[in-house]
Amino acid sequence: MRFQVNPKFKEVEDFIKDLPNSFDNTGESIYKGRNEIKIFDYKGYKINVKSFKIPHFINKVAYAWLRGSKAKHSYQYALKMRRVGADTPEPIGYAETLKNGLFNRSYYVSIHQDYDFTIRDLIGFEFEDKDNILRQFARYTFQKLHKNRIHHLDYSRGNILITRKDKGNYEFSVVDINRMKFEKMPYLKGLKNFRQIWASEEELEVVAREYAKLNGKNEEEAVKLLIEFDKQHKYKINRKAELKRKMRGEDKN
Repeated sequence: MRFQVNPKFKEVEDFIKDLPNSFDNTGESIYKGRNEIKIFDYKGYKINVKSFKIPHFINKVAYAWLRGSKAKHSYQYALKMRRVGADTPEPIGYAETLKNGLFNRSYYVSIHQDYDFTIRDLIGFEFEDKDNILRQFARYTFQKLHKNRIHHLDYSRGNILITRKDKGNYEFSVVDINRMKFEKMPYLKGLKNFRQIWASEEELEVVAREYAKLNGKNEEEAVKLLIEFDKQHKYKINRKAELKRKMRGEDKN
């Protein structure tokens, strides 16, 4: 077993070391798909643990000996993000297990962050103060992420947590951060980052105009560009899904 604990949370070390034994049988599951997320109460902390699925053989070798696991990356990236003021739940640590010399399971541990809703809850729906939220979302993305050379590669609806504050203000935080790049984010690359929220043209227009203002760019051109980036992204995803259906011999209808 390999693990690392944030020095700020040394009292949680025993909890992290015991995760391979305790995760499956304890805690409250709040999400279960390819990966599973559970909440635990431990020594006064409300702890969020993400258990990643066991990888395929190539990654069993790679994660064991060649490169970091998703859990390790999540921990390292969270520390780096918070150092520059980009919000993500506070990292506690991670644990990895090996079996017969190959990578097996991994767990990312953080403070559980409560929030009011995600971008998923408003995209495509009637939602109070939606345009204001989308404008603030564009500002958060530019000021906290892109200006700090943070490129979230899975910047999708469910990964953006939003908390209501007073006077029409909102706080944003990002999760599912194991796929990141820390690189310069020029205007077009930054604008393209919004294509993953899978929004309507009207919603994209609000985001594009605000992002263009922040970058000193033409708003009308920004709207056209983002809508085109969005169309390309949706075509790529839908095409991939169609190919998978055909490979499985499924009828689309």
